[in-house]
Amino acid sequence: MNQATTQSVISFLVLGFALATCQASAWPTLQSRIQFGTIANDSPSENVFPSGFLNFDEGINLNRAELIIEKSPNANIKPRIGPFPGTAPVASDWGFEVDLRYGEDAAITYGLDDELHINDGKERLFLMPQWFLSGYLPLAEGFSWIAGSWFTSLGYEIGAPVDPPTGFYTHSYAFVYQPVKHVGVMGALKLPMAEERGLWSVGLGLVQGWNNLQDNNDDKTLLFDMRWRSADFRTWLDIENIMGYEQSEDGLTDQTRPFNAVSSDGEKLLRRMHSVLLSHRFNSVHRVALNAVYGYQEGGDLQADSNNPPGFLITQDSRWYGANLNWYLQWRKDQQIGLRVEWFKDADGAHALLPAGIYRGVTANLSWWLREGLRIRPELRYDHYSGSGRPFGGRVPSTFFGEEKQQWVASLDVTWSFSL
Repeated sequence: MNQATTQSVISFLVLGFALATCQASAWPTLQSRIQFGTIANDSPSENVFPSGFLNFDEGINLNRAELIIEKSPNANIKPRIGPFPGTAPVASDWGFEVDLRYGEDAAITYGLDDELHINDGKERLFLMPQWFLSGYLPLAEGFSWIAGSWFTSLGYEIGAPVDPPTGFYTHSYAFVYQPVKHVGVMGALKLPMAEERGLWSVGLGLVQGWNNLQDNNDDKTLLFDMRWRSADFRTWLDIENIMGYEQSEDGLTDQTRPFNAVSSDGEKLLRRMHSVLLSHRFNSVHRVALNAVYGYQEGGDLQADSNNPPGFLITQDSRWYGANLNWYLQWRKDQQIGLRVEWFKDADGAHALLPAGIYRGVTANLSWWLREGLRIRPELRYDHYSGSGRPFGGRVPSTFFGEEKQQWVASLDVTWSFSL
């Protein structure tokens, strides 16, 4: 039995034990989400990357059909999310979550999903993006923990597009450059502060790098954050960080994409990324969120051969940074207007699929809930690039063979969420 199969069996055994020991008053919930959409650009090419992110081709996509089994612990703080108002529970509690998915939103966990033979040669994949235990302890003002495989806490689009609902069908450049999920442990502590100063928490995690179950080195990666919520809970500030040695082994770059750096003498190569998010709800219908990010990858000394695109291996210290502003107006109870403006710079061509340069984007959409849990969303996006490459159109998947410096993308998606 290979390691991926073993991990899957262990996960289902954990789930079975959890279900068997749940008290009648604390049974888990069973939810399903189905999302599909259609997307097109304005060029002769069918390639909509990077605007479409995991959707590379024009046409109709089944993003996901998933089943989510969850029991949430009774807690006043959650790792990756932050503190909540109210008195701290006095009793310990525990929970778990298991997500099963089929579809094209396939952010792979290396060492698990990529080893499932049922996915060989397929565009729509079977995945287990999240499987974890969680718990609460009545320490200080409240302490919560999570252990297993879970979506990252870094950035504004937490886990998106793998965990909707999100404000937009397409995704920011900040998300294209950040990790999607981790395997490891993380804890969060609510700090004792006077209520008029708001709610504060700190978090610390130890994980297997970016999107890995099996890491290609023996060094773990550190996650740490600080979160503040105003006393009225309308203003949020999140400062999130990830730092660790993420160097590739020669020939094993799948584990460290989209940033590949190799040292011929085994030197450790640092990667870090930082995110600051400030959001504010003005009233019941109007809110904004501003996200700024900075990333750094230490360069190696090995260059890629001619079969790879330029910059596939990072040979100099590389940086990427940018900001995106998200504005929402829920002008009717069942309808919301969204607008996103972003600026992003890859200073040295760090991303394996994108050339160095400045990326600018504007996205607008209308979210319309036909009924509870059923949303349709038309969206229009414009991207412009300044630099020596051509990242839009052309061949898939590598946009180093692109044809355009700008791209219009139109999409329409439907998401249906319901409880079973």
